[in-house]
Amino acid sequence: MATLHSGSALFPNPQQDSVSSDNGSFQLIMQQDGNLVLYKTANPGATPIWASNTYGRQVGQCTMQTDGNLVIYTPNHKPIWASNTYGHNGSYLEVQDDGNVVIYTPDHKPIWATSTQGR
Repeated sequence: MATLHSGSALFPNPQQDSVSSDNGSFQLIMQQDGNLVLYKTANPGATPIWASNTYGRQVGQCTMQTDGNLVIYTPNHKPIWASNTYGHNGSYLEVQDDGNVVIYTPDHKPIWATSTQGR
């Protein structure tokens, strides 16, 4: 399972930073249009199956904070979307081979998910 570790970030640069599942079938991308999108890449052409719905917003980065909260920020560091999972220091995000994106605590307890497994 591919991981976005605590304290790491995805940036909406021209290369579109992303985290992919180990099997390569799913990819979470911080797009330049401001949307964080999970794509199913196993089919011919990528199909979006989840999004943060922040399209059209100016985005600076998407950060897996050390407090356990996944947050999308503007370039001025104002939050525009969050998983609301703060208070779980050291948590991390995984893009799983089944298509689910999950934030886990350090002892591997799930605290947030896209609920996109099997799509």
